[in-house]
Amino acid sequence: MDRKIILAFDVGGTQIKAAAVIGGSIVDETVAQYESRAEQSAEDIITHFAGIAADIVKKISGEPLPIGGLGLAFPGPFDYANGISRIKGLGKFESLFGLPVGKLLLEAIQSNSELGARLLPSFDIKFENDAALFGLGEARYGEARFCERAVCLTIGTGLGSCFLENGRLVKNHDLIPDQGWLYNVPYQGKLADDWISKRGILQLGAEMGIKQEGHDVRDFARMAQAGDRASTELFEVFGRRMADILAPPLRAYAPDRIVIGGQISKSGSLFVPFFAEGLIEAGIQSDIRLSNNTLYSTLKGIYDILVF
Repeated sequence: MDRKIILAFDVGGTQIKAAAVIGGSIVDETVAQYESRAEQSAEDIITHFAGIAADIVKKISGEPLPIGGLGLAFPGPFDYANGISRIKGLGKFESLFGLPVGKLLLEAIQSNSELGARLLPSFDIKFENDAALFGLGEARYGEARFCERAVCLTIGTGLGSCFLENGRLVKNHDLIPDQGWLYNVPYQGKLADDWISKRGILQLGAEMGIKQEGHDVRDFARMAQAGDRASTELFEVFGRRMADILAPPLRAYAPDRIVIGGQISKSGSLFVPFFAEGLIEAGIQSDIRLSNNTLYSTLKGIYDILVF
């Protein structure tokens, strides 16, 4: 087993989920959530990130191991290859715009008294889109293993996606959208992101005349599982709409398997059968599966980009 610590951050606008990964295994006692502090100054955000790294390392019991790298699933727009933030006008991480986040974070970690002396000479910091990292984790450790062609989707506040071929990310290919992104597929005057998301389900419920009364998606899922016909129909229509939106870009690539993660995937049993039916009607035969753990797949995908 590779005995070095890989630090993994899943960065969101309000929270950062983080853990240590050693030898491909997540160290359970290190898994934690932290405030993102996305509204603070660049210096404060960088210092906060370094502090999270130090806190994770403290939680690892046993012999002190060297630290091999830090990987971050970071929201876009972001220059992932060069570690430069392009986020602007989104109400989060505004202070990082145009800055070399990777370089600044490396300097902060190197100067941290609890981390600096334990860094391997090869210590590196890498950034990638969260859906891409989720897909890499599923391809190596999860439901997308052993697939020639796979598409991984994350459905939550928006739609994330990535395309994989033999376990490797495909971003530029004649048969897929640019970067493997499906969020911007047009549909009925909007984007896929507007339809295949939390807000998409709630909007669909409003269109169907279902009383919202402060209910969230999980509330409708509970009601559907309890036999409420209106809530059941809501997820059926959502699944078929997913197929209508995604069939054109998926048909060209013809994936062997589609893996779905994200918060909305917890209600997958309610809509995936109808998504599958819709794809079959569109001539697409894909094995559709739900992720066992979206966060863990993302963290393991981070490990993947730093070790392999």
